[in-house]
Amino acid sequence: MRLKKLLIFFMILFTTFALAGCDYVFTFKPIDNTNNTISTYPLPVNGTITFDEADYLSFPIFVSDTYSLTNIDAYNDVLFDTQEHVRHANIEVYTSLYEERLVNPWSNETTTVEVGASSGSGFVFMVDDDYFYAITNFHVVDPSDYIATYEIKAYGDLGFNEATLIAYDSDIDLAVLRFDINGRQEVELLDIYARLYYRFNVGEMVIAVGNPYQLYNNVTFGQFKGMESIDNVDYKVIYHDAYINEGSSGGALVDVDGNLLGVNTWGIEEVDSIDSFSIPNYIVYMFLVNHGILD
Repeated sequence: MRLKKLLIFFMILFTTFALAGCDYVFTFKPIDNTNNTISTYPLPVNGTITFDEADYLSFPIFVSDTYSLTNIDAYNDVLFDTQEHVRHANIEVYTSLYEERLVNPWSNETTTVEVGASSGSGFVFMVDDDYFYAITNFHVVDPSDYIATYEIKAYGDLGFNEATLIAYDSDIDLAVLRFDINGRQEVELLDIYARLYYRFNVGEMVIAVGNPYQLYNNVTFGQFKGMESIDNVDYKVIYHDAYINEGSSGGALVDVDGNLLGVNTWGIEEVDSIDSFSIPNYIVYMFLVNHGILD
């Protein structure tokens, strides 16, 4: 059994390097985590949180106890647990777009015609007595000027089921979908708080989950590279090299323990590298508070 686990572990690492074009290796050198301090959340003013980019440098550093493990089997177990956990939280999102058209030029009778569709990813972060709540990108669910309907496929589902768009912000490119619990017992929630308002550590392992090219529940591994500015948003984003592609948008980026780091949104595949970008978790939290999803 131990040999089987080791073989699977190294297969995962090999596959990750092949997909992401990585030029690094993971080590099991213990990391000093004695300087960990507890982060503090900003207080809303009139129910709204604002964020200044300079605040990021004031965040304390976070180091997982997992990086202190020197036993390959123990580290391997954490990776397998995290991989399964993020798969149980992942959803596939399908958006259908319709418009009303005249049946013919000589009649006022109309019919609804499907004019487009898109698909992407998301992840479940909250549950109440009746519903699960999932985060995705706005561009995955953008209705434009059409009538839109939304469906999701969660872990254990055999097909797609109806979902409702309850909040969105096109500038930040985030949205929240709600769907019935409907007896689902295998869906899990990602922890959006454990790494909130902590700095990300250059070189730390990151794990991306999503549905690229409709490959459901695909998990890839990479490293956090840094915080970068990009043209289409006014906040810095997470730069990493875990493989994402079309259909990955809205999927979760997590740390080695499965805690949310960000929302995968943009990817650039070069000849010799993978450049992936994610909305950081503190922007996600600000969005959820400012739209009344979280208190």
